[in-house]
Amino acid sequence: MPEAKDVFKKLKTEDFEEVIHALENTCLVLPAYKSMPNTVARMKKHAAHIKEILIQTIAKNHPARPSDIPRVKYLACIKFLNNFLNENGLVYSLNYDLLLYWTLMLGLDEKLLNVPPNDGFGKDGEFDNGEYTTSDYLIWQGDGKAQNQNVHYLHGALHLFDRGADIEKFTWRNTGIPLIDQSRDALSHDRFPLFVAEGDSKKKLTKITHSGYLFHSFKSFSQRMKTGGKPSCLFTYGVSFSANDQHIMRKIANGKCGHLFVSIFRDPESEQNKKIIAAVEELRRKRSSPELEVTYYDAESAQVWG
Repeated sequence: MPEAKDVFKKLKTEDFEEVIHALENTCLVLPAYKSMPNTVARMKKHAAHIKEILIQTIAKNHPARPSDIPRVKYLACIKFLNNFLNENGLVYSLNYDLLLYWTLMLGLDEKLLNVPPNDGFGKDGEFDNGEYTTSDYLIWQGDGKAQNQNVHYLHGALHLFDRGADIEKFTWRNTGIPLIDQSRDALSHDRFPLFVAEGDSKKKLTKITHSGYLFHSFKSFSQRMKTGGKPSCLFTYGVSFSANDQHIMRKIANGKCGHLFVSIFRDPESEQNKKIIAAVEELRRKRSSPELEVTYYDAESAQVWG
C-alpha cells in the first residue's frame, strides 16, 4: 500500500488515528466531487488495513491476558512499586502497555499495595427521572476531580480510549477476551487507544497538549519537578533519555528535583548505555540550581519482575 504510506508522509505524522480519520473523512467527501468509485473503495480498504496494523502493533510482544504472566512476577513488581506508591510518591509511566495496569489491579484486589492506586478514572453519575444512575464504563474525571491521582500514563496507555468528549478506561478484567480482539472491536466502533505514537518530542508535546488527560499528567510531572528540592528524587527505570523525549528531559533539567536515579542495563560501556549516560550528563550540565545529583544503577538489580 504505497499510497497509505504516502498519506503518513503528506500529513507529516506517525499518528495512526490521524491518518485513519483523514482517509475515512475523505471517503465521505469524495463522492460529492464525482470521484471514481474505485478510489473511495481503495481508501476504505487502506483505512481498514491501517487499523489492522495498529491492532497487530498493539498485540505484538504483549501478553493477551493478565494470567499469561506468572504470579511470582506480579508480586515482585508490586514490591518494587511499593517503594514509590506512598503518601508522597507518584508513579509516572512512559510505556503504554498494560503491564503496570495489570500489576496495580492485582495489588489492589489482594490489598498488597501501600496505598490504593488512583489513575483519575471513575464512574460518572447522573439523575434520570428522579433516579441516580452510574455509567457502565470508567471515564477520566478531569482536572478538578483527579487532584489525588498518583498514577499517570504520560504517553497514554492501551486500556485508555478516546471517545471524543470523554476518555474511557477499559477494565478488561475477567472478560477472557484476548487483548487483540478487544482492540479490534474498539477500533471497529471508531474508538482509538490514547497513546502518543509520534516520533519526535515536538509532535509528542503537541499531542499531549491537545488531550485533557495527557496534559493533566504532564502538568503533574512538571509541577513535581518544580517543587522538588534536595530531599526529593526521581527514580527512573528503563528510560532511554532519547531526543524524542526532550519534553520530559527539559522538565528535569529546569526543575528542582535533587537526585536522579538512572537505570542502565549491564555493561556501562555498551553503546546504548553510553548514549544514556551522555544524555543524562548533558541534562545535568543544563541544571543551574540546585545541583542535580545523578546515580546510575544496574537495571537488573531493581528486580522489577523478580
